[in-house]
Amino acid sequence: SSVAHNRGRIDFANLNAETRFDGYTAYAQSKLANILFANELAEQERGKLTSNSLHPGVITTKLLKTGFNSTGVSVEEGAATSIYLADSPDADGVTGKYFSDSRETSTAPHALDAATQKQLWAKSLEMINSVQ
Repeated sequence: SSVAHNRGRIDFANLNAETRFDGYTAYAQSKLANILFANELAEQERGKLTSNSLHPGVITTKLLKTGFNSTGVSVEEGAATSIYLADSPDADGVTGKYFSDSRETSTAPHALDAATQKQLWAKSLEMINSVQ
C-alpha cells in the first residue's frame, strides 16, 4: 500500500476509471483498496494465513522521478518492512495490521471500514468471475 491511502476514496461507480481519470486519485484509491482487501482477507482467513499491508516509504522509482521529479530511499530500504513481515518471528501470527518502518502503525480511519472492506471483496469476486 502507501501512505497515499489517506487521500483515497473507493468510488465503486468508477472503480476502474471508466468515466473519469485522475492519476493521483486512481493511485490513492488503489492504495486504499490494498489495505481494505488485505484486512478483509485477514478476517476471512483468520487462523489459516496472515495478511497485512504496509507503507514501504517513498522509494526512488520511475514513477517518483517522472511524476514528481523527486527521489526517495533505495529499493532495498523500501523492501525492509516487507522482509520484516515475511521473516521476523515478531510478526508471526500478526494479521490485519498496517506497518511502516517495520512497526505497526495506524491507518486512516476510512481504511478500517468493515462495510467497505466487504463491498470491495464482493466487487473483486464479481470482477474475477466476469472474466472466467
